[in-house]
Amino acid sequence: LVSTSESNKGRSPSFSCCLCPTKGGALKPTVDGRWAHLVCALLVPEVFFADAEGREGIDCSKVPKKRWEEKCYVCKSRSGCAVECSEPKCHLAFHVTCGLKEDLCIEYREVRKQGAIVAGFCKDHTELWKRVSFSL
Repeated sequence: LVSTSESNKGRSPSFSCCLCPTKGGALKPTVDGRWAHLVCALLVPEVFFADAEGREGIDCSKVPKKRWEEKCYVCKSRSGCAVECSEPKCHLAFHVTCGLKEDLCIEYREVRKQGAIVAGFCKDHTELWKRVSFSL
C-alpha cells in the first residue's frame, strides 16, 4: 500500500473536478474515471448519480456540449462546464463553485418523479431576486 503523499512526490495530485476549475474540496469518482465535486454534481442539471440514494457513480454523460463550451463570467475560464443564469434572455454562465464563492443564488429542489430542479442566477439577477423576495 502506497500513501497518496508518497506516490505524488514532486507532482500535484491528479484529483481535480471535471465540472469546474476549483481545486480541492469534496470529490467523488465519476463513472468514466474522472472526479467531480459533490456540489457540482448536485447543481449541474444534467449530471446524475448511478446510485441516487447513496450519491455514488457520478454520471456526466448527459451534460450538453454547450455547457462544456461556456465561459464562466466569474473566473473567465472555459474549463469544466457552466450553468446559465435562469433569468430569461440573460446569457451569463458560471461554474457552480464560482457561483457559490460569489454568493449567487443557486436553488436545488428535489421533486418526486421529476428529479431535481436547479435554478441559478448571475450577480445582477441574484440581487434583483433578493430585493423582490425581501419586499414580499
